[in-house]
Amino acid sequence: MKSVTFATLFHLYICFIMDAEQILKHHNLKNTGCRKFIISELLCNNLALSENEIKQALPDLFDRVTFYRSLKTLEEKKIIHRIILHDATIKYALNKEAMPKEDHAHFHCVKCDGVTCLETEVEIPSNLPTGFSLESTQILLEGTCPSCKKK
Repeated sequence: MKSVTFATLFHLYICFIMDAEQILKHHNLKNTGCRKFIISELLCNNLALSENEIKQALPDLFDRVTFYRSLKTLEEKKIIHRIILHDATIKYALNKEAMPKEDHAHFHCVKCDGVTCLETEVEIPSNLPTGFSLESTQILLEGTCPSCKKK
């Protein structure tokens, strides 16, 4: 493991590392540094982040394989979910207790590229054509976020 500065460790502590540990414990997952780091970054930012945006906080702290395995495990355990934007960019967000259903909308700001999970219910079409069965939905709303509107 590469050397980590005190400021970086302090950053992780401030960004609710205890909450990350509690989330992992609640899902019966090992409390690894990489998993805590990913969860903490998502907690700190309160926005959906791409892989690169997550890694930017601590570049080269974890090897690629460990990082991607951690993302996959967190997604499989439904701690995080992926959001696919129209340009095929993938962002990740925490599944929040306020959104027990998997189906919810996301808002993508076209100015700052931020993605936010919306705590609104999604209306799922009830009349699908014969032979179709619905497994999941993704609703992506695009526009300008309140922060960008103020600028």
